[in-house]
Amino acid sequence: MNVIKLQSSLFLGSPDRNYASYITDRKQLKTCHCHDYYEIFLVDQGNAEHRVNGASESISAGYLCFVRPADVHYYDNVSDNFRIINIIIPEAIISTLFGFLGEGFEKARLVDAPRPPSIVLDYDDFHALIHELEQLIIYKKILKEKSDTAYHITLFNMMTKHFPPKPLAKVSGNIPQWLRWLSLEMLKKENFTKGLPALYRLSGKSPEHLARTCKKYLHKTPSKLVNDIRLEYTAKMLVSTSLPIIEICED
Repeated sequence: MNVIKLQSSLFLGSPDRNYASYITDRKQLKTCHCHDYYEIFLVDQGNAEHRVNGASESISAGYLCFVRPADVHYYDNVSDNFRIINIIIPEAIISTLFGFLGEGFEKARLVDAPRPPSIVLDYDDFHALIHELEQLIIYKKILKEKSDTAYHITLFNMMTKHFPPKPLAKVSGNIPQWLRWLSLEMLKKENFTKGLPALYRLSGKSPEHLARTCKKYLHKTPSKLVNDIRLEYTAKMLVSTSLPIIEICED
């Protein structure tokens, strides 16, 4: 398979692309490539196989990956709704960041690992990062003079929070696995558009038990969980499409 080397200048010089962007184009996703830059991608929705350095991994919403310039990768068996948010990181910027963070950040564990470091975000971290990246995309469109600053802040936050040295690694909360799964399932349009009935059906729990568990671990009611997901979807559509607001709200 031919490997194409992507150049950061092709993207950062484009009026439609900057440091962060949504990618849904199947041809682009399935093209085997490496880069002259680093990148971080977050699976926003859908699922696929990530083929990288001769290995394969199933990925879905919440998957966050730090890709190095020499990594050869592409996406295969992508679902119809598969979408990623891609963040380009020029080598000069990542070198400056690693220098600022110092030796204690142990950059070798990230840049020298056989495969790109990756994690699966929990519900709260996933939505917080989606919001931060959407803000970054909006800055490019309406606040261009602040986009570089927003990008540097976002990059610092991602690297220190989601790819920290092991002694500083965040310990996963005690959220039940079924609730994590349920939260991600409700991100699917065919589920959140059906509201609470879909939430109850997918959970397999009584409404009372679900309400107690949501309150304890997510600090919100089932109704607020569904409404928050709908609002996230609406905000996402406003950022990534040119559809009228009324049409999005009626979707």
